[in-house]
Amino acid sequence: MSPYTHLTLKDRESILLGISTGKTLDTIAKEIGRSKSTVSREIARNGGWRNYSAATAQDRYRRVRLASRRPRILDRPGTRDAVIRYITVLHWSPEQIAGRLSLEGSPIRISYSTIYRGIYLDNLGVPLKSHGARGLPRLLRHRGKTRKIKGTINERRGRFNDVPSIHDRPRSAENRSWFGHWEGDTVRGKTGHSALVTLVDRKSRYLLSKRTANAKADTVRDVMIELLGALPANRVRTVTPDRGREFARYRELAERLNTKVFFPDPHAPQQRGTNENTNGLIREYFPKNTDLDLQSDQEIETYIEQLNNRPRKVLGWKTPSEVFMGKKLHLS
Repeated sequence: MSPYTHLTLKDRESILLGISTGKTLDTIAKEIGRSKSTVSREIARNGGWRNYSAATAQDRYRRVRLASRRPRILDRPGTRDAVIRYITVLHWSPEQIAGRLSLEGSPIRISYSTIYRGIYLDNLGVPLKSHGARGLPRLLRHRGKTRKIKGTINERRGRFNDVPSIHDRPRSAENRSWFGHWEGDTVRGKTGHSALVTLVDRKSRYLLSKRTANAKADTVRDVMIELLGALPANRVRTVTPDRGREFARYRELAERLNTKVFFPDPHAPQQRGTNENTNGLIREYFPKNTDLDLQSDQEIETYIEQLNNRPRKVLGWKTPSEVFMGKKLHLS
């Protein structure tokens, strides 16, 4: 690191005082602890011995310093607009944006920390709708919400026991080495209305989902058969649903699909972490108590497609669609 330090306003005032009292260049330099060449250049570039001004010199110094800095990456309109689109339209997180741009070799090179700084500095230049509005931070993954503490939520849905245990599931399901090991659940909308059946492949995080008129066991079974039955046999090896009553027809499901069904331990959602995480992503589009009856099939399919085309850090910034389908997409 260079030992050089810039002249301060106090130094410049001392130089002006020295000039005013007729001191020599050598004397002024010794008094402020600088070399004669430094003081000579300072005087020459700021009006000379006759017109030197400490205030003018300090102001010029500040302007030159600002002009010498590298422009902020997000000051480039093309980069800023692209980042805003990824957040507002595709619902990507800053880390997903940075990771995917790097994976595709995009000319836009930016870190996720830079994006976060831009969001909290000036909302990426997007005007706030009203005083006190939070702007883009409200579109980020957790929207500033605090996490629920384990054990504080009272579960009121029906449960059943004596079912095949997750501990008997094949090793390929545990280590995610093969496609076709699915985790299942339902995402409820407004009470008494329709719900979403969600199925997530453990290896690729690929999502299958469809709206169902209700969350009754027969209805959920039929939707799961429809979704999984359209896949090749080697893409349906096991299914691990939630322990809710809506999956009570699991034996019929296993028979129709010629597959095996396993259940997690009671009160252990972490054993189905892939599905739970995906349901959290779905809640970004459909918050709790949303009336899913009011959503069109096209809207639901669009949101599912967005999630399957959202780059994931765990997949090396590839998307679930790319991993599951084996095809590379260009997204950025």
